[in-house]
Amino acid sequence: MRIVRVPLRIATYVWTSPTTLVGLTAGMLALGTGGKARVRRGVIEFHGGFIGWAFRGIGRVAIHPGAMTLGHVILGDDPAFLDEVRDHEHVHVRQAERWGPFFVPAYLLASLYAAARGRDAYRHNWFEREAFGDFERGR
Repeated sequence: MRIVRVPLRIATYVWTSPTTLVGLTAGMLALGTGGKARVRRGVIEFHGGFIGWAFRGIGRVAIHPGAMTLGHVILGDDPAFLDEVRDHEHVHVRQAERWGPFFVPAYLLASLYAAARGRDAYRHNWFEREAFGDFERGR
């Protein structure tokens, strides 16, 4: 079985790589501006530095994200918050593995679809509903 799993895992990382590269770029900017990195469950988490600045900027025009998943990279405000939201963000990692380079456009379209229906663009986004476990709870 391992003979099949390793090539499949490599293919998953390649399929997700365009989005992961965006996350790694943000992570490198974070490291260059005082941020930190760590690896948890096969995913690189970056926090602080540039990420805090960018999230505050986003928070001026939309909801302050607190954390964001880009492929196999999770960006977050601080390590304590990342510990709190890790399970949720890892659902997004699995979503990115399924959708590959189409994950971010599909996520944005799901938000637009929810908003066009008069729903909350974040809480009623299909990807967020899955990550929050709303489907399992029948919401």
